[in-house]
Amino acid sequence: MADQKTSEERHASWLELFFDLTVVAAATQISHRLHGADSIGQVAACAAMYYAIWSVWTTTSIYANVAGERTRSRAVLRTMLGIAVMAAAVPGVWPELLPGEHEELKGRTAAFVVAFLVCRVIASRSAARDGQVITFWPATQSVMATPWVISIFVPDTVAYWLWGVAIAVDLLFSMLGARNPRSIEEITERARRRQEQQDRQQERRLARLIERGIAPDQLPSRPTTYLSVAQVERGHLDERLGLFVIIVLGEALAQVVASNTEEVWTVQVVLASLAAFLVLVVLWQLTTLYGFSPAPRTTAPLEPWQSLPAHLGVTASIVAIATGFGALIPAAAEHVHDKDRWYLFGGLALYFVTSLIAGLAGKAPLRWYLGWLAPCLLAAAAVAVFGHPLTGWGLAALAWAILLWFSTYNSLPELRAKVLRVVRYERPVPTGR
Repeated sequence: MADQKTSEERHASWLELFFDLTVVAAATQISHRLHGADSIGQVAACAAMYYAIWSVWTTTSIYANVAGERTRSRAVLRTMLGIAVMAAAVPGVWPELLPGEHEELKGRTAAFVVAFLVCRVIASRSAARDGQVITFWPATQSVMATPWVISIFVPDTVAYWLWGVAIAVDLLFSMLGARNPRSIEEITERARRRQEQQDRQQERRLARLIERGIAPDQLPSRPTTYLSVAQVERGHLDERLGLFVIIVLGEALAQVVASNTEEVWTVQVVLASLAAFLVLVVLWQLTTLYGFSPAPRTTAPLEPWQSLPAHLGVTASIVAIATGFGALIPAAAEHVHDKDRWYLFGGLALYFVTSLIAGLAGKAPLRWYLGWLAPCLLAAAAVAVFGHPLTGWGLAALAWAILLWFSTYNSLPELRAKVLRVVRYERPVPTGR
């Protein structure tokens, strides 16, 4: 998809940066809930909540991307309130499926679902009012609401599967729909019919006002809205997605700091904390190097239907890594629980799998797969499975070492050039008179 040409590069507005603050609260609650998860199903439940929050942020950010200066501040602020409600509801969502310290909280699942649906509708209607048809990520203007609504009235174990179906459809609809010309035509046609319906409703309202004796020149004016297919502004979208990654990294750093507030600073705790900090630094460096899709590219930037799922995988992996460090640092001199080791190295493995997918989409060089991605992915998986004998600080050091090697792909050519300059350097032979 061609990038939208603008005379001046557009950056995130103050409104968008203010809107991003809700992500901090949401990531904190999700990570805290992950600490109490004891099974794959419970981890998947936390992942479903994270996806719901991520999708609301994404659809709102995409709406702001295509609307530009026409972005409706009230719509963004209402969505911000909705995400805040979702974040506050996280501790009480699915109390039977996710037991914890907030089991007495009732009704939070319904509050979470209603806030999610309302936020998605706000983004959809805001774009429609501007006459924008967003085909590069169709989820912005649609939501499969039925499974979410039904999940309020069924047991948690059934709602769990309903959420999974809704999320799978949401992602597949956006990824496949953005690539299918027929699907794009159907999305545009639905938007056109919806616009015509709104026009007819407006005409009927005006006719009723005329019947009541209101003069035509006193009727409320309605600006003409022309339907158009929205074009993504890539520079702005990449910046927004990158800022989201930085925000999640900031929350991860906050967890590392919080893990040290009540601990005795033994050598092991200091080493584990230092390794955790260095892991976050490397993740930040990779973000500044590759953006939100952690893989080198030999092609043009990834299309939105490719980059947005990659962004989901990267941010979810950082949340998992932060959760692992939050439990690992207090047990720096001990053997950590299996689930906490899996959070850390499973999160790293997810990061590398996301890199693999992004690398395939961007046609990364083969030597990157063989020399960097494959060894790091295999090492992370091996430690996750067989790393029980290691203590907390040893695991943290291994995580840093694996990620450090992954980040050397771009620095090795420079190092090789320096070595060659040293090898080829010839000292001048002194000459006698």
